[in-house]
Amino acid sequence: MNVTSSAPRPGALDRPGRARRRRQRRWLIIPLSLVLVLGGYGAWVLTRAQTSATVTTTTATVSRGAISVTVSGSGTVAAAASRDLAFAVSGVVSEVLVSIGDTVTAGQPLARLDDTALRLALQQARANLTSAQAQLAAANGEGATPEEIAAARARLRSAQAQYAQTVNGSATAADLAAARAQLASAQAQLDALLAGPTAAELASAQAAVEQAELALQSQRATLSTAKTRAESQVSIAANALREAQDSYSTLYWQNRQAEKAPGGLSQSAKDQEAAAQRAVADAEEALKQARLAYEQARQDEVIGIQQAEASLASARRTLQSLQAGPTEAEIAAARAAVASAQANLANLQQPATEAAKAIAQASVDEARIALEQLTSPAGASAIAGAEASVAQARMAVTEAEQNLEDATLVAPFDGVVAAVNLAAGASAASGTITVIDPSKLYVELNLSESDVAGVQVGQEVALSFDALPDARITGTVTAIAPAATVISNVAAYPVRVSFEPGDYPIKVGMSVSGAITTQRHADAIIVPSRAIETRGDVSVVRVQRAAGQPPVLVRVTTGLSSDGQTEVLSCVDTGNQCLQPGDTLIVITTGATASSGANRSQNGFSGFGGPAGGPPPGMGR
Repeated sequence: MNVTSSAPRPGALDRPGRARRRRQRRWLIIPLSLVLVLGGYGAWVLTRAQTSATVTTTTATVSRGAISVTVSGSGTVAAAASRDLAFAVSGVVSEVLVSIGDTVTAGQPLARLDDTALRLALQQARANLTSAQAQLAAANGEGATPEEIAAARARLRSAQAQYAQTVNGSATAADLAAARAQLASAQAQLDALLAGPTAAELASAQAAVEQAELALQSQRATLSTAKTRAESQVSIAANALREAQDSYSTLYWQNRQAEKAPGGLSQSAKDQEAAAQRAVADAEEALKQARLAYEQARQDEVIGIQQAEASLASARRTLQSLQAGPTEAEIAAARAAVASAQANLANLQQPATEAAKAIAQASVDEARIALEQLTSPAGASAIAGAEASVAQARMAVTEAEQNLEDATLVAPFDGVVAAVNLAAGASAASGTITVIDPSKLYVELNLSESDVAGVQVGQEVALSFDALPDARITGTVTAIAPAATVISNVAAYPVRVSFEPGDYPIKVGMSVSGAITTQRHADAIIVPSRAIETRGDVSVVRVQRAAGQPPVLVRVTTGLSSDGQTEVLSCVDTGNQCLQPGDTLIVITTGATASSGANRSQNGFSGFGGPAGGPPPGMGR
């Protein structure tokens, strides 16, 4: 028996709903699939368009030649020999013999002072030396002239003859007349000593003292005024230096701000800064010269006053000697001369007695002593004092000669006059003349610490000048500063480059740029830097062995790089030089938006492995 149930089976009631939902999902899948297909196709088209638009393939050729690495800097031209000349002595400029731009030779006069006072000082120093030498000669027994010695010998012979006459008693009328004249002369000298100096002699000595006092006062006033004027010049020069420093500082910081603005710093601003810097240097030299002039004026005051005081002391001693009258020794000698003359006359008039003979013998002894004093040296202390006086007098002559020589300013070397700050009629301390040697110039290039590391003395430097575009001069590094100069918190190392201008009209102060060759390989394998592809820490080039063949990747070791060229040292895989001059390289230039996957697809390589990650075809040689 079959039984049929009227109740529905589980799930039977919702079958129509599920069917409808399945049909709805089918219709939704269709448009979504279309959207994905169209988006993928658009992306593929866009990628292909971008790749074809940004990838460029060119060729390059391997060459052999020189490659070098340079570092650059700039500066201004300066003269290797430059001298600011100033007078070493004070005075008034009488004439200036040169002008700016004049060519001068070593030793050529440039300017002169009024040397009248200097010549007089030299004459006085020479006279003092002669006097000191005479005193030394006298102390050594050599001071007497031949005439004085001859006279002393004559007096000795006369005394001896008188003694003989006294003993022998053979007098003539002429002998008696001569004896009376000798007695009268001796008596007159004694009377003069006893009477003392005349009023005229005292007045003359007093006048000499007063004149020496006036001279001392004049020296004190004149030399003090000169010292005060020199001290004032020091203050003026110091103020001028401060003003120059302030001006340079203001201009320097203005230019540093201007360098940051669009367009940078103008050449005019650079020239103004250089001129301000030179003004500071000139002001420093002017202050130095003013200080030297002040020191000279101070020394002149001391020496001048000492000389005037010595002259006054000498005049006072002469006056005191006259006022004090003759010494006992001088009077005794005069009395002895009178007694000798009296005895001589008595001996002639009457037979000689023993007393007369003794007096005659005394005259002989006195004449002999006088002769010995003229020809015999003095004591050791007197000689030492005389020698010291000669040495001092000789030094004074040397100083006076040097001062007279310094009154003419001369060129220290062959060169050109760069500046003249002297004028006729002005004080010698008011200015200088600058001479430079334009045949030997240099420039100081300021390099960073990374650039200066490879710079060495003797390296070549290619110089170019803003004012002379056609000038190309090769200089040489002659000095490297051992310490940095910090400017605006940036460390820079000055490097001096010396050069000769040749026929180019290069002037001091011109702006110059220099490129220092720090490394140079003369016979190198060179490829364009753009032909080298860097992948990680490996460099490769694409070499095309023959036309129409695919390129071969070659891993290389590189050396120097400069100006878009790179040196290839060797092949990594073979360890030797794998490129030869004339080889053709494939250079692939890819834009910034190109797809790396498209590049690999187009070139047929995946990284270094080539297709499917295998080894690159023809790697190495």
